[in-house]
Amino acid sequence: MKKLLLPLVLVLSLAANSQTNNSWIDYTKTYYKFKLGASGVYRISQATLATIGFGGTSADQFQLWRNGEEVRLYTTTSGAPLAPSGYIEFWGVMNDGKKDTKLYLDPDYQLSDHYSLVTDTASYFLTVNAGGNLRYTNAANNVAGTVLTPEPYFMNIRGAYYYAKLNPGYAAVVGEYVYSSSYDIGEGYTSSDVAPGFDLSYIYDTINLYPAGPPATFKMAASGNALNSRRVKVKLFGTTILDSAMDYFGYMKATVTNIPISTFVRTDLADFSIQNSSLVGTDRMVVSFLELTYPSKFYFNNQKNYYFELPANAAGNYLVIDNFNTSGTAPILMDLTSGNRYTGDIATAGKVKFVLPPSVAPTRKFILVSQDASNINTLANPVQRNFVNYSTVANQGDYL
Repeated sequence: MKKLLLPLVLVLSLAANSQTNNSWIDYTKTYYKFKLGASGVYRISQATLATIGFGGTSADQFQLWRNGEEVRLYTTTSGAPLAPSGYIEFWGVMNDGKKDTKLYLDPDYQLSDHYSLVTDTASYFLTVNAGGNLRYTNAANNVAGTVLTPEPYFMNIRGAYYYAKLNPGYAAVVGEYVYSSSYDIGEGYTSSDVAPGFDLSYIYDTINLYPAGPPATFKMAASGNALNSRRVKVKLFGTTILDSAMDYFGYMKATVTNIPISTFVRTDLADFSIQNSSLVGTDRMVVSFLELTYPSKFYFNNQKNYYFELPANAAGNYLVIDNFNTSGTAPILMDLTSGNRYTGDIATAGKVKFVLPPSVAPTRKFILVSQDASNINTLANPVQRNFVNYSTVANQGDYL
């Protein structure tokens, strides 16, 4: 009886999970799949929409999905079909490892979800929905009339996500290394092996540190790759900020808070070294990621896309951003939290200015994007997709 019940339980469990994951699908609708392999600004032109019969569809009805979540859109027209030169615009994100988390024996065994173990290509599904779709809304940027003073700094998040090798993870040593066939501790993309005496160094350059700001925070994840005891030490400019045991094939996810700004002996870079202090010279460990959060000036290093966050502010914010690559065209600030869309003021050479309204959101997420033609990605060649609802009896087979 147990042999008969176990497959039945597994099938029912899979069916339940599939229904949850597919709850975004309306089986009465036709979807069109677009693929992208890098994060950036993407547009779907009116001409492309016309090839799938959406040329006369009101722009308000377009709806886009990724990984079961609706994607916020900007359309050049509202309440009417797109003009021949019109388009849908959105911030597209490459595939990451967030969906891989459920594959692990314990979700905590995944050291980082930055990279997928399967593919970096994400699929986006476009359909038509009558109303209530997520949109970016153009908002006023009243720089000339503001009485606010410019924000002196923001808490910048700089990450280093290693992709040197696909680490096999947990193993048993039985004359040789026999690795777990499950998604286990430490499996994923990491640095190369770090041995005693061969530190892993990383320099965050052009950090534009604001010296009068609050303390910094450091995060990292690592795992052991040999059956030895060891300690992991992290130094910032030679000052030890972390010293922790991580023995055998164990793993660690460490957060170091309240790092004094005085620890940074330079304002233009942050110099880290990660040490494996095992007494066994052949010991090995790997690092998955490093992440530094610190007070930074609004200096954007000539980038064409720049992500940053701001806390709540009852008075609003006045941002004066230096060294963003506008290519002479006013950039767009996308508020991922509220859905507001602001056109930057570039009247002062080398600067982009924004005035943001008051907000009570604890964390507001923004992306500043250049509108230079070279920074805009175009999606084309959609593939029609009609999903089949296998929970309907008529679509089921009578055997496995």
